[in-house]
Amino acid sequence: MLERFQDVSYLQILAALFSVFSMFIVVTIIRRIYFSQISDIPGPFVARFSILWQLWVTATGQIGPAIIALHKKHGKFVRIAYNEVSVCDSEGSPTLLKRNIDKVYSASVSRTSSSPFLQGTWYEITALPDSRLQNQMSITSATDTARLFKGLAGGYKLSNILQAEPFIDDCISLFRRRVDDLSATSQPVDFSAWFTFLFFDIVGETTFSKRFGFLDEGRDVGDAIKNQWFLTSYLAIMGYFPWAHNWLLANPLIEYLHLQPAMHVFDTTKAAIAARATNFKAHPDMVEQWMHANKEHPERFSKDDILGAGVVTVGAAADTSGAALQAFVYFLMRDPDMLALLRGEIDAAHLAPIPTYESVRNLPILQACIKEALRIHCPVSIGLPRVSPAGGITICSRSFPAGTVLSVNQWAVHMLPLFGPDPERFNPRRWLTPAPPGTPLPPKEALTTPTYPPGPHDSPHLRLMHECLIPFSAGYNACPGQHLARLEIAKVAAVMVRDYEIRQVDEGEDWKWRSHFSAVPWGWDCWVKTRRRG
Repeated sequence: MLERFQDVSYLQILAALFSVFSMFIVVTIIRRIYFSQISDIPGPFVARFSILWQLWVTATGQIGPAIIALHKKHGKFVRIAYNEVSVCDSEGSPTLLKRNIDKVYSASVSRTSSSPFLQGTWYEITALPDSRLQNQMSITSATDTARLFKGLAGGYKLSNILQAEPFIDDCISLFRRRVDDLSATSQPVDFSAWFTFLFFDIVGETTFSKRFGFLDEGRDVGDAIKNQWFLTSYLAIMGYFPWAHNWLLANPLIEYLHLQPAMHVFDTTKAAIAARATNFKAHPDMVEQWMHANKEHPERFSKDDILGAGVVTVGAAADTSGAALQAFVYFLMRDPDMLALLRGEIDAAHLAPIPTYESVRNLPILQACIKEALRIHCPVSIGLPRVSPAGGITICSRSFPAGTVLSVNQWAVHMLPLFGPDPERFNPRRWLTPAPPGTPLPPKEALTTPTYPPGPHDSPHLRLMHECLIPFSAGYNACPGQHLARLEIAKVAAVMVRDYEIRQVDEGEDWKWRSHFSAVPWGWDCWVKTRRRG
């Protein structure tokens, strides 16, 4: 017997192991393709048994357009991974986001799947610099997110943001001077950079009572924007492999050597909070409200929660707002009739040099153009996943078993026929005189005045359009900073239209962008000429 085993070579053992492994792979693929409870849902062939399709389109920067194309071809349900279904429906998508169910996390997936590959999502690794510092994005439990938001709510609420509006105005005034200087010296303006500079400094003022200095220096301070682009791309891909993240950017050695791109955001936020604690001349800001919440309820809202909230606010707010404002300017340049109509509304409003939010928030044409910019180029392009709870869930009369990942791609929802026969086209008039799908939109002479946000006198169709406009997501995981985003975008948009004539350096040339976690454009520098100012 012993001699028989001695005759077996190592190559034979390896061949046997390889055969067993190959058989396991084949059986797993067959089971996922033909015997999964979501086998009937169409999608790319590779996605029926793996996550390779998602990884590919994310890594190549095409996740948003790819999901849109799949839903256009297959309808409301598309299988984009062996255990994930993308939901795109005017009723089902908002309903899913508003349900009080957990985001996807490792334990949920592993309970229902034998896969060693899909261990979680990017939610988990948005804890920066590592899992020791959780925030409202990285927490996967709906209950824990709601608990945290009770402490955060005071800082993010509109009434608190409005107390800092004079200091936001200072940032916008400085931004305007910088653009005026570039115009006077006949230098092209890179709005992809300058809008981000502006919104980084506004975040500094509203969060810590001190801007970061991007506008003052006119440059990417500490390579924050450069690092941000790398970090969001990294999160979108490595979110599928949080175990690898723990060996890479979350590795304590990487942090110690300051090789992690997120460390600049973390160090900047930590220093700003420390300085804010001793700044007795500070104006009302987010940190003030968070410190008060910590003092009142330290058992449910800790100092680490303050730091985590500061890090994610700094890390997520500037480039997304900047992308939205870029879309506003870029698409309006390509619709001169709409631009003239909007400019007439703004000129007739006789706004202050830096308009108040109150004076611009209800300008119907301005708000229609902002909503359309957010719809046509959604700043966040990755899907927002949830995990089907114990007992399963029913969406659009379709039942999904427990553990199934259900995601909503905001951009795909914005391309639904609900928005008219031309959802791929920038057309703000759809928000002013919405028509049922398939009917021609009325001419600009027929504009009416809607209320915003949607009011009791809006048509059912317009109300449904508002329900499906979800650039800030919806439900318990909606962007907590959306009040600040709406305020700063509206104020700066009004200034840009009223004060400047803008022409692209390479007229007619398309801008560039990649769709990873977010879709931040670049490559469309403009000539800017100042208009007469009252």
